[in-house]
Amino acid sequence: MNRGSIDEVLAFITSNREEMLVVTHFFPDGDAVGSLIAFGGMLQQRGIPFQLAIDDPVPERYGFMPGAEQIANLKIMPLNRTFSRAAVLDAGALERIGRGNDGIGPGTRLLDVDHHFTTEFQGHANCIDSDASATAVLLYRICLAGSFEITSQMATALFVGILTDTGRFRFSNTTPEAMIVCGELLKFGVDASLVTEQIFHNLPAAGVLALGKALSQLELHCDGRVSLISLAGEDAINDTEGFVEHAASIRGVEVAAFLCQMEPRLWKASLRSRSECDVSLIAGMFGGGGHRKAAGFRYRGTPEQLKEELLGVIEAHLANGRAATGEPVAPVRPIEDGSDSNRG
Repeated sequence: MNRGSIDEVLAFITSNREEMLVVTHFFPDGDAVGSLIAFGGMLQQRGIPFQLAIDDPVPERYGFMPGAEQIANLKIMPLNRTFSRAAVLDAGALERIGRGNDGIGPGTRLLDVDHHFTTEFQGHANCIDSDASATAVLLYRICLAGSFEITSQMATALFVGILTDTGRFRFSNTTPEAMIVCGELLKFGVDASLVTEQIFHNLPAAGVLALGKALSQLELHCDGRVSLISLAGEDAINDTEGFVEHAASIRGVEVAAFLCQMEPRLWKASLRSRSECDVSLIAGMFGGGGHRKAAGFRYRGTPEQLKEELLGVIEAHLANGRAATGEPVAPVRPIEDGSDSNRG
């Protein structure tokens, strides 16, 4: 899916000098954080004031990136006003920016830059390309088209976005363009060794212990075609990025799920596919979204309810192939209390 153009983005940026809110999805990954930092660098070069914000803290593994300290955690520093302009990066839907919506009013003009094919909302200006490996790839294209200087800080942020969203170039969304862009970014001062060390080999002990706890509760279903791990209560931690990959690495597993408790009745679910099963459609049945091979959602209810409903949907998709054919699906349950609790 393609919508909008780079020209729309450049026109939006230069339309005026008013301060811009720049937000991304909650539970930010490397592409989300990196995209915020890089876009902030672009605005700075044009003399445009901006506020970077996420409805969550920046995960510790990405805190080493220069510019990460500029990102406000809306859980601690809520927005107390609306902005005339806002850029929504890598989010897929306005529901996924959480408290970022507090900065968007009826008169706010919106820019949407994204590579998720499940993206729902449309801004006043858009640059959406589901064939791009990461939102960082789109921002790199914009940098070139707009003659922005790619500083070392921006290059590192873009490199992190591509590296993480392609699973270190392991996922099927790894394209020739992604490899070429990362190679070019090295010319602008990216220390690839440092980036890899900080993100993947500098984990806190609590995170490793939590992963061990999750793996100790591994469940296999559907004759070994589905794996599930989970964390609840005091075992749950904030930064669980990559946990689901371990559940997906088991021989014979086609779909993997990781469930993590956020609040007494609120869960986040991460899904991975190693087959033709499109987990973005499965996540969509719970109000979430993502990619064909990687998706997620939020769920309000008991762990027993979540497991029963999720496993039922996965089994049905594996049995009749709807996920492979892209047949439209209806939500499993309505989002409760008007919240975005089933989005992840």
